[in-house]
Amino acid sequence: MKTPYEILEVAEDVDDAALKKAYLAMVRRYPPERFPDDFQRIYRAYELIKTTEDRLSYRLFHCELPQPADIAALLLKSMAERKLPTREEFQKQLGCDLQGFCLERKV
Repeated sequence: MKTPYEILEVAEDVDDAALKKAYLAMVRRYPPERFPDDFQRIYRAYELIKTTEDRLSYRLFHCELPQPADIAALLLKSMAERKLPTREEFQKQLGCDLQGFCLERKV
């Protein structure tokens, strides 16, 4: 499944003006009269990330979080090695930014 950014062919750090320009270009390329399904997909994607606040909400609520089993496996492996990973190592191994939900390493 494509993200709104992929549908609109923009980078995730796009600003409002560039996003609107990309949206209008996509609408010209896929007019609703000729491509109703594509137009609906483009319209929904734009509505999801139209403003800076919308993009922040999308990022917070639509990111892929690691499964609990993946977190447990990583912690068990670290315990077996008798070494807790740093926040950066933990996030790198899980492949996402946990935004403050990682355990801090005690020194």
